[in-house]
Amino acid sequence: MSSLLWLLLYLAPLLGLTAALFAWFGWQWRGSDMQKRIDELTAQIDAAQSALRQAETEHATTRAASTTSEAPAPIDPAAAVELQRLRDDLKSAQSEARLRQDEALKSGEAALALETEMARLLADLEHLRAAHTSAQAELDSLRSAAAAADETAEAPAKPKRKRSTPAKSKVPTATLREKITELESQLNTHQAGLATLTQERDDWQRRITKLEEQTPADPAGLGLAHRSFADSEKRLVAATSEIERLQNQTRVLLRVEESTAARANVPDDDLTQIKGIKKIISEQLHAHGIRTWRQIALWDEDEQRAFSELLAFKNRAAREQWQQQARALHEAAHGPLP
Repeated sequence: MSSLLWLLLYLAPLLGLTAALFAWFGWQWRGSDMQKRIDELTAQIDAAQSALRQAETEHATTRAASTTSEAPAPIDPAAAVELQRLRDDLKSAQSEARLRQDEALKSGEAALALETEMARLLADLEHLRAAHTSAQAELDSLRSAAAAADETAEAPAKPKRKRSTPAKSKVPTATLREKITELESQLNTHQAGLATLTQERDDWQRRITKLEEQTPADPAGLGLAHRSFADSEKRLVAATSEIERLQNQTRVLLRVEESTAARANVPDDDLTQIKGIKKIISEQLHAHGIRTWRQIALWDEDEQRAFSELLAFKNRAAREQWQQQARALHEAAHGPLP
């Protein structure tokens, strides 16, 4: 059953990533077809404009000739009809070109959204792999403990001895280092996406400026550009917030890692004596380098927010006054804190 669960955990992001890739290739193909159509329309517009300029030149020449002659020559009705037709064709081609350009912009926006989703799926996949590795290590540890317990039960009884002081547990630096590496990888992915979102926002801003200066005005295109700009700005703000969150978590864990050597000879405290910290949360805190009441008591605002996000206990630390409890426990056992 556990193998099936892990298989499903691996397949779910892979299937999502595959679907995103197919959708992206579809948009790419559609975007190339639209670009071909835009090129054809541009060529038609150039031909129509050239014919229009030629007709206007001929018309101006005819008028000039008519003004110098004694009797003005009548305007050729066929030429007038052809001139009007060319003007109508030009307006129609320009309108269709604008529509195609808007569709191409929408396609580009959708492709960018798919690329962002692909990056998120890849980050989720890496997170699942790390979780699987951690769970597998914990499972192996439990199996080893169960085997040792069975051997102890089968061994002959021995006279009881005075329990010795348990050895100091070491900070699981490997697990802490893996978490820091994972955060740095996520941070790099989001920073790459931030550059793309910034470029997209700037492109829409330039398009809005160009449309506002355009004559005649294009209200439909301008409205679309404003909506797309607002959406880009919203996604840019969300990406910036996520990067700041990841940077804070990385800074906090790096500080914990740097102080590991200084706490090498400090015995671990029983974190479960703090009301609100159960065994699971205590193990998670140990995995992130938090082993003593002193560390919790001296958390600053960034550290409290970072560990609340990393361990998903939200505002419990502040609501249940973990820091005040940790300070009281430390001072009762080890003396006052600075």
